Amino acid sequence: MSGVIQKSMVLLSLLKPSNEKDDWSTTEISREIDIPVQTVHRLLNCLCEVGFVVQNKETRRFSLGTKIIDLGLSVRENNTIRNTALPFLIELSKKTKENVYLTIVEGNEGVVLDCVNAAKPIYHFNTEIKGIRLPLSVDAPNKVLLANVNLNTRDKIVSDLLNQKLITDRTELESELRIIKQYGFSITLGEKEKDITSIAAPIFSWDDTVVASISISIYHAWLLEQLNTYIDAVLKCSKDISRELGWIGN
Repeated sequence: MSGVIQKSMVLLSLLKPSNEKDDWSTTEISREIDIPVQTVHRLLNCLCEVGFVVQNKETRRFSLGTKIIDLGLSVRENNTIRNTALPFLIELSKKTKENVYLTIVEGNEGVVLDCVNAAKPIYHFNTEIKGIRLPLSVDAPNKVLLANVNLNTRDKIVSDLLNQKLITDRTELESELRIIKQYGFSITLGEKEKDITSIAAPIFSWDDTVVASISISIYHAWLLEQLNTYIDAVLKCSKDISRELGWIGN
C-alpha cells in the first residue's frame, strides 16, 4: 500500500502545472517517472475517481483536478488564518494569563490549529492539544463554530452527529446554538476537561464566513470574579483578528 501511495504522490507532483506543460499523456507520465503504462493507468483511474486528476475527453490528456486544488487552497487559508491570528493569541494570553487556542472546522469536528500557553500557568492541565479533534457538539470553541456556519451546513452536521450518537438531544443542542449565535460567544463548563471552563468567540473572513474560533481555558475556581473581563477580552480579540482578515461586520 505504501508503494502505491508513494507512486501516486510522485504522479501528482509531476502533474503540477508549469509554464512548459499543463497536461500529460499516459505514455509521457510512464516515461517521466519510470512506471509501467499499465500501473500509470490504474493510478490515474483511482485519482480521477476522487477528483484529484481529470482527463480531457478530447485530447485524452491528464491534469490536476479541482479537488486537489481545493486542498491546496485550504492549507494556504489555514496558514493565513494562523499567521494573522498568532500575534493576537499571544497578546490575549499575556493579558489574561491563560492558555489560548485557535480552532478550525474539518468535517464534523473542530481541530486545534494552534495554541499559546500561558507563561506561568496557575494550574496545570493538558496543554499539548495542537491537532486534537473533538466533535463540533463538544466544548465552546467547537460549538461557536457550529453556531456560525450556514444553516444548511449546520443542519447536515447536526444530523451526522445525531446518527453517530455523538449527541442525544437535537432540540437542546439547536437551542444552545441559537443562543450562542445571538450573543456572539460560547461558554462551556468541564466539557473538555474536568474543572476547566472554555470561553470562545468566532473569527470571520472578509465575506462574513466563520473560519475559526478563538478560546481560553480557565480553572473554575477563579471564574466568577473575572467572567466579564474574560468574555470581553475574547470578544475583542476575535473581532480584531476578523478585521485583519478583511471582515467589516458588527
